Amino acid sequence: MPTPLVPLTRWPGPATTGVPANTTLTSSGSLDLRRDGQVVTNLNITGRVSVYARNVTIRRSRIISDGPAFPIRTFDSAVNLVIEDVEIDGRGRPPAGVCFDDYTLRRVNLHHVPEGIWLGSRTNVLDSWIHDLVRIPASHNDCARVAGATDVVLRHNRLDAYRPSTSETMNSCLTLGTAVRNLRFEENYCNGGAYTIGIRPDLIASAVVFRHNVFGRNYRYGIIGRPAHPGVTWEPSNVWFDNGHPVLASGQG
Repeated sequence: MPTPLVPLTRWPGPATTGVPANTTLTSSGSLDLRRDGQVVTNLNITGRVSVYARNVTIRRSRIISDGPAFPIRTFDSAVNLVIEDVEIDGRGRPPAGVCFDDYTLRRVNLHHVPEGIWLGSRTNVLDSWIHDLVRIPASHNDCARVAGATDVVLRHNRLDAYRPSTSETMNSCLTLGTAVRNLRFEENYCNGGAYTIGIRPDLIASAVVFRHNVFGRNYRYGIIGRPAHPGVTWEPSNVWFDNGHPVLASGQG
């Protein structure tokens, strides 16, 4: 039997991501976070946040890009960064909204960046909304990109690689490249892209699993170009949003 149809509001959106309503924010410039355990909260940050410390939390804040630097970036000494109830407005300037290793996003509203997030190792994206990607010269336009990473989870996110206002299909909701190990992509809503899930032919994959995801039909070529790629498991629980039928390996259904 087909999976029962459910409304798009089942997934994250404007009411459930970003800064909670009625939150008072204090203006701030760019931040360099170097103290272990530091908590940043209730800020309206114009600039970028660079994280060097362990166990840092950024909560209930808005980050508005003022230049080409990443709005949030972890450096090698950073471990276990938590970003929750945060809005990131790239204004079309930085290459991506968040990068690289050792972070967790929860209920993040990320928009107006050429690429949403670059996921390195030990990264988690949960209950978040990535949308309104911006085309600039040489941009790749992925909601999420994973390359050279291990231990990655994307769960219950809304990944919009399609802009209804311009009928543009961007590059992908998720692109996998080089080497990826232990990735779970589950319970996400995905729409748009040339291929909604982009898998490079040179990908070296191990334990990469797609399950219980729901897909829209605003793609250019198909949902996934290489569902049988070595090391990738594409489960029949991946279904179409409009009818609940399984998205088959051929992209039909």
